[in-house]
Amino acid sequence: MKKIYTLVFLLSIMNAVGQVRYGTPTNEPLPEKLQNVRVGIEVNNFPKTIDPVAIDGQYYWKHNTAILCKESEVKIIEYGAYLFYNGKWNLRRSYPLKQLDKDFGTKKQVMLQSQPYTWTDNWRVDSKLYDGWALWYFIGIGKNGEKVCGYEKIETTENLLNRSE
Repeated sequence: MKKIYTLVFLLSIMNAVGQVRYGTPTNEPLPEKLQNVRVGIEVNNFPKTIDPVAIDGQYYWKHNTAILCKESEVKIIEYGAYLFYNGKWNLRRSYPLKQLDKDFGTKKQVMLQSQPYTWTDNWRVDSKLYDGWALWYFIGIGKNGEKVCGYEKIETTENLLNRSE
């Protein structure tokens, strides 16, 4: 009987995983936390379409992310990434704020006016090769106390650039 329960459990998991539909975002609404927040932070990812490379049995989608606020100094209060699947944006991860200082080079999560900050090694890594869409987002408070945000989509492909290592 234990084997039957185990088999049913494994089939249920496989069915649930198989149900994920990645798709391409078109006009789906932004995540709720970004709705009704004015865009005041520029976010740029390079490249915008990212092809993977294989290194030591893992796949790497190598890109960088840059942020900039032209209007004023901004203190970041939240940032992270969403993944698009099943017809909507799903939170992948919100990062610890101290990580912003480490990865982007800010000091106490403060972006100075017109100072670009870049995370050069913002790479997706996985043991599986799959494509999809992500949305990097940043939420901050300006000098005047107004909440502002910034976000940008990136596409990851399954077009492997190197066939073997």
